[in-house]
Amino acid sequence: MSAVAFFDRLLHPFREAALAPAPVQAGSTAPRLGFEYGIGRMGLTEWNQGTDGSGNAQNRAAQLGELYDAYLACPWAAACVDTIARTITAGGVQIDWDADTGEGEEIPAKPANVLALQQLLNYVNPREDIRQLLRGCLMDLLVFGDSFIEVVWFLGLPIALYSIDVPSMRIIADAHGEVEKYVQITEQSQRAEFAPEQIIHISLDSPRGGVYGVSPTRKALLSITTWLFFKATQKELGRKGIPPTLHVDQPAGTSDADMRRWDSQYRQRNLGPRNIGAPIVTRAGAVIGELQPAKLADIESTLTQCRDEGLTVYGVPPAQISIIESGNLGGGTGEAQFKTFQVNTCQPYAQALLEKLNFALLRAFGITDWRINFGAIDWRDSQIIEGIYDTRLRNGAWTLNKYRDAIGEPPVDGGDDPVLVDRQNLVLWSDMARMSEAMISKNAAPAAAAGIDLTAAGINMQPDQEPEPLPPALAAIAGHPPGHDDGQDDEDEQDPQEMWDLVYQRVLAEALARV
Repeated sequence: MSAVAFFDRLLHPFREAALAPAPVQAGSTAPRLGFEYGIGRMGLTEWNQGTDGSGNAQNRAAQLGELYDAYLACPWAAACVDTIARTITAGGVQIDWDADTGEGEEIPAKPANVLALQQLLNYVNPREDIRQLLRGCLMDLLVFGDSFIEVVWFLGLPIALYSIDVPSMRIIADAHGEVEKYVQITEQSQRAEFAPEQIIHISLDSPRGGVYGVSPTRKALLSITTWLFFKATQKELGRKGIPPTLHVDQPAGTSDADMRRWDSQYRQRNLGPRNIGAPIVTRAGAVIGELQPAKLADIESTLTQCRDEGLTVYGVPPAQISIIESGNLGGGTGEAQFKTFQVNTCQPYAQALLEKLNFALLRAFGITDWRINFGAIDWRDSQIIEGIYDTRLRNGAWTLNKYRDAIGEPPVDGGDDPVLVDRQNLVLWSDMARMSEAMISKNAAPAAAAGIDLTAAGINMQPDQEPEPLPPALAAIAGHPPGHDDGQDDEDEQDPQEMWDLVYQRVLAEALARV
């Protein structure tokens, strides 16, 4: 072996180790190459929060202020935002075991780190509880597209969570969108800096990416603005008493001053709710003609159309915000609408918030097999729920004690045995084998009596063998006293079908006697 080959063989393991990629730890990130939408070469700074895509710098604080005003001014937009946030958080917040399938398996006791996280959720800060905090986060997501939670750390663990005003927050990032820090500048020029681990940033989906999300309020802003204009028009019509549009033909020679005086008197005497019904008085040959009445129906139709467009963007069925429309084709029942609302609207927003919350808090406490979830509430009608419970009890899926536990009643003796309740009978599942044999024998008796071989069908009636002596109890029922064998056909002898019916009734009676 040459010296070159020897050293090549000697250094081969070290060369492979040097060329092998380093293992990536969970939660670690590597520098990226791509760029985010709207971020220039200098990245995001305190006073430059990106562009609108056409190169124009966007005033993010002004845009968010406009969305906030739209939320306050438009009642159906506020109703959609509030309904989604309240529905998601109605069941509270809980910590669930990852392996819990809901099939009744035993859930282990919460370890110390999970109990520490539970203590944080029970007391997040002196002003808010966890439900209020997350409900506010959801409202921020729906109005602004982003939400921020401040995390207070002590000795390496989170000890408090606080909500932060979204319009005052600024993300400081490089040209690739990698966050370096967060800065808050309030309207009163108060300033605070946060490290990335001190802020939990939740954002909604954005079609072109970027560090900020796009909210449904921003998507519905055109419909909201149109609704506000028409609502203002309706308000002005109401303020003026819903006057018609008039054309006034003043006589020739009327001066401009006289025309202005007449107009002023008309506004004072005939416009406004107090002047409804007051006649329009003219003189000197002035002629008044009505061009068109006030189009209130058109205004109402436009308002309704804008509202429906907004509900579509928010993903909220009309019934969820107390809009009941009779004869609404395609709307489905109330329960179907609520299920669609839960699956298509509430759950995506809830999971967007929980994913960020779990990633930040579970990693901080070293938790791997537990998750923070929103509690579920059964919104179904009570009659539907009771019908489901009754069906489960009758088909043996539930025992009586399981049923009583579901409705909050204590168990009873014998309630742990499942039963089958058909239209007429009640049979223990432990007696189903005997019940099945009795039913098969009853139904196959006529065929066996006719001499048909049922062995191929799996029914062994043994028609060709000499029947075994009946037990004394059954012999008395069948009309054959013990030892009775005259070898002659007896016209009074019981029919085979009737005999098997009696046998079936006896077996059924014995089974029922043990219930």
